Amino acid sequence: MTRPKIGFLFDVDGTLTTYHVNDSVIDLLIINDLEMIRKMDFPIGLITGRSVQWVRNYFFNHINDTLKEYIPIFGEFGLVNWYRGKKVRKRISKELRELLRNVKQECSEAICEYRELEPYEDFVQPDQRKLWIEPKEIMITFRTLPLYGLTTEKLLRNIEPIVKEYANELKIIPNPYAIDILPIETSKKTAAEKAIRTLDKEKVVTKWYSFGDSETDREMSYAKNADVNFYKIPRGVTREAHLIIQRLLAGSPE
Repeated sequence: MTRPKIGFLFDVDGTLTTYHVNDSVIDLLIINDLEMIRKMDFPIGLITGRSVQWVRNYFFNHINDTLKEYIPIFGEFGLVNWYRGKKVRKRISKELRELLRNVKQECSEAICEYRELEPYEDFVQPDQRKLWIEPKEIMITFRTLPLYGLTTEKLLRNIEPIVKEYANELKIIPNPYAIDILPIETSKKTAAEKAIRTLDKEKVVTKWYSFGDSETDREMSYAKNADVNFYKIPRGVTREAHLIIQRLLAGSPE
């Protein structure tokens, strides 16, 4: 009897990784799970707010070349994707791109002036008190530095009044580690839909399993035209994700 084909959609931070200070640490147990999924020829998609560059330079640094080729990245909530060696950006209007650039500049200036900071744009956490901006191609991400008093709540005091002026075009998604600003129609749901269309062109996958550590990630389960189950993983408790993956691969009931 042929086993039904299943697929996997994963958030990255806090789901496939744990946190150390304010950066992600890859769980090698999860890497082994991904390799097992690949060997069973089940599709995998990474649905993340991280950039394609970050995933390829940091997360992919811990996996073999075969797995790198197998796993596509739907980065920046699906705004920038990497599949089969090719990067594709979602088409957005020139006006929206300009708005994002202007809002990034306006927020940066407001935070730096109010909190007496210098901007710092890099993937690596600064070793002093600065406004940490994570490089993104389309969306905007300000990272928190709780050690220096730069928490989500404090950064939002400067960011929210600015973004509120563009409530019809942009939205804010905050978490303890970062504040994301992105086009209002962009979500984990739309990213999951893009992933499913890309990975299951023949529509042979009977069930998708999505994993994340937040209610924002739960949006993956709302993807249209697909049966998607969602598992909420306690943030950073990657062993729970591992146990669920093992159970699903063994064909055990959900």
